[in-house]
Amino acid sequence: MTPEATLAERLVRVNFVERRVRNAAGVPTVPPEYAADVGKRVAIIDVREDAELTGPLGHIPGAVRVPMAELARIPSVLGVEQVTVVVSNYTERAGRAALYLEALGMQYVAAMEGGMHQWKAMGLSTSRLTLFRGRKLERVPPPPPPPPDGFLTKELIDAHVGRRGNVKWMTLAAFLTRGRRSCVDGRDDSGVIGTPGGDMGELCLALAAWETATGATLEQAHIDALVQEWVDTFGRLYLHSDTGTINTLIPKLRADPRLTKALEPLSQPMHWRNFMRGPPREVQEAVLEWYLKPEAMGCGHLRLMTLYPERYGVRPGLVQQVMHGFWTTRWKGAPEPEYVVLGGGHAEGAVVNVTLDESLWTFSKVPLLSPNVDGLQMFVNHPQVAQQLRAHVAEFLLRVEGLLPVVPRDRGALIETVGRLGQQHLTATLSVLAAGLPVFEVCFHEGEEFTVTEVQAADPTKRKAH
Repeated sequence: MTPEATLAERLVRVNFVERRVRNAAGVPTVPPEYAADVGKRVAIIDVREDAELTGPLGHIPGAVRVPMAELARIPSVLGVEQVTVVVSNYTERAGRAALYLEALGMQYVAAMEGGMHQWKAMGLSTSRLTLFRGRKLERVPPPPPPPPDGFLTKELIDAHVGRRGNVKWMTLAAFLTRGRRSCVDGRDDSGVIGTPGGDMGELCLALAAWETATGATLEQAHIDALVQEWVDTFGRLYLHSDTGTINTLIPKLRADPRLTKALEPLSQPMHWRNFMRGPPREVQEAVLEWYLKPEAMGCGHLRLMTLYPERYGVRPGLVQQVMHGFWTTRWKGAPEPEYVVLGGGHAEGAVVNVTLDESLWTFSKVPLLSPNVDGLQMFVNHPQVAQQLRAHVAEFLLRVEGLLPVVPRDRGALIETVGRLGQQHLTATLSVLAAGLPVFEVCFHEGEEFTVTEVQAADPTKRKAH
């Protein structure tokens, strides 16, 4: 009997189904961005020959090679419900393998669209290490029991970062156009560049800095236009919620008489998920009223900014205006506003700041680290990368002056204000969500070498329940 799936496993399957499409030949595919984002709960299977693994295209770190002739053993080893992405040089071989695995009963399988050629063209990192050949096909082991005090140790973090596949790499140039700033939230199983609130937190930060630098106030029409311009420029706009927030919101939606008829058919979790992501046009205004309430914001950073704007140097109402722009842009059919639902509650055992021991430039490779440590959690923050990205966001605001009521007179002041407020936002949020946690720095050196340093010890007397 198949054991009941955990909440995290169910969410991985739902997210996979939402990203999977079938091409003209009926082959199930997912984009390379999906394979770059996912964590250990998704199996990456490379079906190419030995010589191709260490050839010019290399292979995806953390992938497992299974020759085409041995595909039949995958369902028995991994199980038919394992989310699986198959990789080859292009899509053809991987597509044949995905269709074959579907015929064997695997429910969540797809070929990576464009294969390793597209992966490399996007600026995603590869490896040519020969030890790849000895990596075993096996189920993801169950997570170890958490430490008795709930705090992560240097040894646990060192082991997590050093395990192949837990860190993915992307050039900064590729990240600017194809990556996403995820929240520092420890419940995300994907490899992330973490900043407070992710893309939405950064956009709120930039607009608060613009208002501070100019003394002007943005109207809703300005912000709606800026959100559309953001997705046209940067390509992705990430917002997350969580299952606890949604489960709390659903009874309130059911009690709203404006939504009674629209909610009657909803009985399954997937029905609700689809409704929450894109409600029917006739009830969008009513749903949006709920989405703009702090209790409906599953991102703790955005919720705290909304509740305590003075702590963040943000004008009251600004976060709701940005949320309004996100949802209305998404509901018009724009594919870039990305709504991710994380599972479970906060159980972070550390704060980890990820840095590189070099000055970043456009083509520096930056590490995407999963905040989920074998089922344990940590807040992951990338201050060095965030600083570079914020300079680009400030430049973005300076280049869309036609969408803004005034233009900042001092370009340097805007960039300085973004940096100052960014540190203020991080401190304000972590002082609530991460009080008492140990703080570590993971610094990457040449290649993938790294060191882990504890910069602040745990303080159990300050720890707060989430």
